[in-house]
Amino acid sequence: MKEIIEIVSNIVFTVILIRLIGIGYESGLKGVIKVIATFILKLPGLPTVLHMFTKREIKGFIKQTFEEKSDKNADRQLIPIPEKGIDTDELKKELIELKGGHGDLSEEGRLFAYVYTAHGKNFELQKEAFSLFNETPNEGVDSLKQQMESVKMYFEAFMHDNALNPTVFPALRKFENEVVAMTAHMLHGDGDTVGSVTSGGTESILMAMKTYRDRARALTPHIKRPNIVAPSSIHPAFEKAAHYFDIDVKHVVVGKETLQSNLRQYEQTIDDNTILLAASAPSYPQAIMDQIEDISEIARKRGLPMHVDACYGGFMLPWIEKLGHPIPKWDYRLPGVTSISADLHKYGFSTKGSSVITYRHESIRKYQFFAYSQWSGGLFASPTMAGTRPGGHLAASWVALRGMGQDGYIKMAEQIYDTAKKMQKGVNNIEGLKVLGNPLITGFAFGSVDKRYTVFQIADAMEKKGWKTEVQTNPDSIHCTVLPSHIKSYDQWLVDLAEVVKDLKSHPADNKEGVAAMYGMLSVVPDNAIIDEFLVDLFSDIYKS
Repeated sequence: MKEIIEIVSNIVFTVILIRLIGIGYESGLKGVIKVIATFILKLPGLPTVLHMFTKREIKGFIKQTFEEKSDKNADRQLIPIPEKGIDTDELKKELIELKGGHGDLSEEGRLFAYVYTAHGKNFELQKEAFSLFNETPNEGVDSLKQQMESVKMYFEAFMHDNALNPTVFPALRKFENEVVAMTAHMLHGDGDTVGSVTSGGTESILMAMKTYRDRARALTPHIKRPNIVAPSSIHPAFEKAAHYFDIDVKHVVVGKETLQSNLRQYEQTIDDNTILLAASAPSYPQAIMDQIEDISEIARKRGLPMHVDACYGGFMLPWIEKLGHPIPKWDYRLPGVTSISADLHKYGFSTKGSSVITYRHESIRKYQFFAYSQWSGGLFASPTMAGTRPGGHLAASWVALRGMGQDGYIKMAEQIYDTAKKMQKGVNNIEGLKVLGNPLITGFAFGSVDKRYTVFQIADAMEKKGWKTEVQTNPDSIHCTVLPSHIKSYDQWLVDLAEVVKDLKSHPADNKEGVAAMYGMLSVVPDNAIIDEFLVDLFSDIYKS
């Protein structure tokens, strides 16, 4: 009872001091204020009160800056992707209005940061260059081609706007908040689900890993060497993040036939230093879904967070499920899932450089943000790895989601899914080839069961026929992500593939050139560190002028 009375009296005392701080600040007595604030933070229970005070001030600042109406009793509602795609002309009208809301500051010379645009011939050429390198092929669905033209147009309109400061460019804040909300709704999140738009799947994964590392530092400071547990098929961006943020990745080897983890081994790999469980929906190499329902239950039982890497399938799985195909639960419908990443620039059909990282609750996302208050350039905070963030990607993603609509995504998913299944059936009908595992979405991988040739030789031969082929190891295979453009080209691909395999059976190729030579050479190197060094040297040479 005595402790309660002491805390209450401290709170009353603090309220009085906070009022004095306000008066002192208005009077210019900053030194005195700092002493008072330092004293307050040492009293029991009062940092919480001071935090509540600053939260109130933040809400007031946001209300004033963005002219928002505040309703304390209103629950936040997520915005769904429109059921029907919004007409291009209507989107143009909205975007012109939004652009006019903040574009004049830079044009009139009233803005002293963020935008470094020099108008003229070179500026116009930049826009042309963007369009030239982002031409939309004949996609098979006319609405997608039309929508992508609109996406490019408004990427260009906002590409020099900077999302570093959302108070200067309120339209970019609107784009980002609504893109996150639409994505979270698609992933079966609720009003508490939050997130950020990033530059791609790698940055989304980097932010998730950084978030859970910092969360562990705050909640479990006794962990000095944190680790995450993940299947061996998890994306290399997790290893990249672990390298950057000094975390260990404990891989659970996937089975040769199922290409999934042994769940018993997965759980046994968890130890006292584990801060996160991870899984893929699906994995990129063979498009195999990890057992996310089971891993979610392990996470719930062990009291650990879980990240689902849906960068590859996040914007395809929901629509395949709506088409009636059996897809196991993998998103926020599972209580153990605490974050999900999904790439807008893959099956979200936005411009390259767009992804979303979402979290079940703000109490997790807060560890993602970086803040530094001691800089001579002013107060600095950043939500993601990047400082400057091009507004064009935010505008393009907003246009893509609203312009495609659920009906557009479902129609596109149906055509791509059907094409993928025809390609898989065609591969399995070629003697000596086999689709690996049981891919559920619009990607797959296949290997060779014929010892007379390798998939690397197939890749070299297909390249000579004009097909750019992605090869993989562990196991050796060829990866296929089925895209809208394959709706019209897959039949010729199957014809050429069958012809190549037939030729290789009759006339086995050597391994003296192409990917067959490189992978053949690396396959006999016993030390992975040497191979890693080879890759670094290779990229060093590639990026020499």
